[in-house]
Amino acid sequence: MSTESRVQSHFHADAERFDAIYEESRSAFDRFIDQVWRGVVRRRLDLTLQKLAPLERRTVLDIGCGSGRYGLAFAARGATRVVGVDFAEGMIELARRLAERAGVSKACEFRVGAFPEAVPDGPFDHSVAMGFFDYTEDPLPLLRAMREKTRGLAVMSFPKAIEWRVPIRRVRFMMLGCPLFLYTEARVRKLLAAAGFTEYEWIPLDRDYIVVARGSARD
Repeated sequence: MSTESRVQSHFHADAERFDAIYEESRSAFDRFIDQVWRGVVRRRLDLTLQKLAPLERRTVLDIGCGSGRYGLAFAARGATRVVGVDFAEGMIELARRLAERAGVSKACEFRVGAFPEAVPDGPFDHSVAMGFFDYTEDPLPLLRAMREKTRGLAVMSFPKAIEWRVPIRRVRFMMLGCPLFLYTEARVRKLLAAAGFTEYEWIPLDRDYIVVARGSARD
């Protein structure tokens, strides 16, 4: 089974559990575990909203959108069009249900597929790829495509290769049968340069490096 197929299978089956990170109606124990091991997921969203504000009348591409929580937040803040793409069908089904429940389905389009093949349209004002490169074997062509699809800011995360939780995280994903790719700062900066990102902000955030870069697309 290919790397892509193994990641797809894992997140298709794990959609509901993963999305529960964003819900408050959990036990105190579950909230504690998520705060220690996956709290960065919530903090990445808060930081992204801060960096992309204001979102009124903006278009946003969400690469590896998962259950669509970023798209819902963008639409709630006035984005006129959000396109989310993820190859895990279970995630997209959940994203569509959540958009309907939140009353933002007219602004949000969620597609099953791989980036960039599933996104022939664009460019977009902004793009995000949060928690995406963790599961990407060859990030360079995707970074190039992301830059070319983005007029304004591209916000992306890369999990640190050196961090106290790394050994446990590696074992956990090995047991789950899901590939996991981690990054040194030097490697991320080399990838950014090769992809053509010359202007960016570098933000260490918990177990991740966050990059807020300027895209190159023109209308």
